[in-house]
Amino acid sequence: MAEKVKCDMRSWENVYINSRKLAEKIKESGYQPDIIIGLARGGWVPARNLCDFLGVKDLLSLKLEHWGITASPDGEAKIKFPLKMDLSGRKVLIVDDCSDTGESLVEAKKHIQTLNPDEVKTATMQIFDSTPSEDIPDFWVEKIPWVWVIYPWNMTEDLINLISQLLNKRGRLHLDHIRHGLEEEFLVSVDTKMIKEIMLEGERRNKTMRIGDEGDHWVNVAE
Repeated sequence: MAEKVKCDMRSWENVYINSRKLAEKIKESGYQPDIIIGLARGGWVPARNLCDFLGVKDLLSLKLEHWGITASPDGEAKIKFPLKMDLSGRKVLIVDDCSDTGESLVEAKKHIQTLNPDEVKTATMQIFDSTPSEDIPDFWVEKIPWVWVIYPWNMTEDLINLISQLLNKRGRLHLDHIRHGLEEEFLVSVDTKMIKEIMLEGERRNKTMRIGDEGDHWVNVAE
């Protein structure tokens, strides 16, 4: 039997709690950044939370690309929109949601160091067992076995992609079968109402479509 792709759905409350715990670790270290850089897109929310908890007003965003389709790597991490500014004398904290291979934070830190900051440190809410020891961020909250973490700001996109994978494997499916399939293949538990909302959004994005006399079954548009 093929190994299931385990997913871990996180709530807004969980993100808030872990952001606060992360802030406490940073405070305990004595490090006080005066500028926070959130990696787009996953680092935005925890970065903004840390601004609040640490009293930092300057918040920037740095866009990297690494992950493509849900739970699938998209090559090496690379800077998409580099920053162009002088950070001389500034203490910088780079924030992402989690660190898997560590490449995103490593590339981000290399880029920020070219802008002449006084000091740069990195932070995430989660790291994984697979994160290389030399690339573990300076601050983190949880160390967990590898899973695909579904954060609340990425739930729609992730579920559309997971359901698309399910439809590719199993063909046309009713909403109830989609719900059971998500539990069986990805260990994700969501109710039928939410799945219908996700499927309608997938249809709007031209990724899924309804078929059947009553429009009660779904397939990928590619079919």
